Amino acid sequence: SIKARSSMWHGVLRLPVRSAPVGSETRHMLQSRGLCPSIRRSRHLLPAASLELREARADARLFSTMRDIQELPSVKKKVTGRFGVEWFHGRKPTEINAKEVELIRPPYQPRPYKLEYARYPGVVSGLGAEYFYREGQRSPLSYFHMRSPATGDTVMVGATDPRARETRTIDNYAKEKTRGFAVQIVLEGRGVKAGFEPKFPFLKVRLGVGAKVKDLTEYCKRDPDVTVSVSKKGDLVVVHGPTKARVGTLAYRLLKQMQPRLLPYTGKGAHFAFHPAKRKAMRKK
Repeated sequence: SIKARSSMWHGVLRLPVRSAPVGSETRHMLQSRGLCPSIRRSRHLLPAASLELREARADARLFSTMRDIQELPSVKKKVTGRFGVEWFHGRKPTEINAKEVELIRPPYQPRPYKLEYARYPGVVSGLGAEYFYREGQRSPLSYFHMRSPATGDTVMVGATDPRARETRTIDNYAKEKTRGFAVQIVLEGRGVKAGFEPKFPFLKVRLGVGAKVKDLTEYCKRDPDVTVSVSKKGDLVVVHGPTKARVGTLAYRLLKQMQPRLLPYTGKGAHFAFHPAKRKAMRKK
């Protein structure tokens, strides 16, 4: 092959002065077409038709992305030193699905679905047919309410999809009717304390040594079904009630009254359990 740098001007291939020797096959092909009688160490202008030789040799390699990589002659021959596809870690297939938005899905195989059940306490029956037999369900629910001396008052909810029969709606409803919900507010820092004086609902909070005592009795009286309790040390306030919304509303309002402005810098104040306040570094003078 011609090992020389080439450049194109208007369909003409130009070879530099110092070109490598040309093989006998190339010389014979050029002479048969009348393109060049001989090629020596001099300037020659060759028409663009000579590019057919390169295309023919490229086709001779038989490299195609539609062919199996192991069937390519270059792989069988184990030619090294090439630049491009096989520069790193050997030759690789060029057709991949890395940029496809959705990969090809496996063919659909219809099979019988398995109907399973989840057991809940009988209180869940309060949701009624409006929930269990509502319209637009992807996996329709089956509902059985059983009362017997052996099993007690139980509700069986069945569906083919496990996420449909074990939803948060059923779980939260059972908790609302049985144990309810609770939130813990932790008080940290020297002199930060809470307590009832003398009893519930007269809640008093002090946010530091020598700080003014805050009276939070008004907040404890807002919801009659939500109770507020304080530990003996006065560093833990627990808000308990029937629903998440009512407990969360009162707990957040109490938290805002127990958080001083310098809480991010000093760490003194209140925060929800397992959710400490973000600390900030003090400004250096």
